[in-house]
Amino acid sequence: MFKFHNHLGAIRHIFMKREILIKINGETYSPIAYGGPVITGCSRDYKWDLVYEFTLAFEAYCKENRIISEYVRFHPVAANASDFIGCYETEYVGNTYGTNLKAFPDPVQEEFSQSCQQTIWRALEAGVEYRVAVKPESLEDFANFYAQLVANGYADYGYFLECGKLLKEQLVVVEALYKEQVIGMSLNFLSNGVIHTHLAVTHPAFDYFSPAHIMHFGLVLWGKENGVSLIHDGGWIVMNSHIDDLITFKKQFNKHTKFKLCIGRRIWDEEKYQKLCKAMEIGGDDDGFPAYRVEKKDHAQVKQ
Repeated sequence: MFKFHNHLGAIRHIFMKREILIKINGETYSPIAYGGPVITGCSRDYKWDLVYEFTLAFEAYCKENRIISEYVRFHPVAANASDFIGCYETEYVGNTYGTNLKAFPDPVQEEFSQSCQQTIWRALEAGVEYRVAVKPESLEDFANFYAQLVANGYADYGYFLECGKLLKEQLVVVEALYKEQVIGMSLNFLSNGVIHTHLAVTHPAFDYFSPAHIMHFGLVLWGKENGVSLIHDGGWIVMNSHIDDLITFKKQFNKHTKFKLCIGRRIWDEEKYQKLCKAMEIGGDDDGFPAYRVEKKDHAQVKQ
């Protein structure tokens, strides 16, 4: 984490550093899902001055710590991309979606598509239920369900257990049940009044009951009852289901709510960047970023 503050305000930047094996340099990138620097305090009149000072300070930090380049996935809900257009080469790459619980008395009626609502009512009439667990003692049940149903799922078993330990206070787990049998589970994170959906798993033998729809329905009702303002579906993946188009699936739950997804790129040490590209026999102006990570065979195809 890089923290910057002066008389103008403060900025926090959480990132991950990845080694570049050639001469042990490095590059930074956003953690899983979204990130980028965030202004944590500033008068609106001085925002651009603060960002400029941050840019100079972070550039010096990167050179001191042998960080050559950076790739950022800005947070769609925080909308921090617009604050740092002078610091990064930013690019709009699409939308993420969410369900606004604060704006509507009945988010299901206002945000869910008609076909989605009908799918949910049919499943409920057939006897499908949901159950919400907040701050569960562990994610062992989720890890077991995932491991049993997803190919190579046991490889992620340790990740879920560790996640349960480190993020317990933010966890919201939703189950879909039919005749007391769990047919789907979803893992979600609650932070600052916003639920971020992370991962869902469904039992393929019960897909005709639409357990993913029921879990999202249950999450919305629980969120509305507990003062949650938004459910952000940006990173939601439904494993082991017959959902072919994930974006179309997500759009069923948000007729009115979407967010711009932007990425950012920055070369912090131009001299070393060009040297790396030369060492990899790739031009520094290559379309890929960072160019030195473009495989030679891919580079050859681009140049043809």
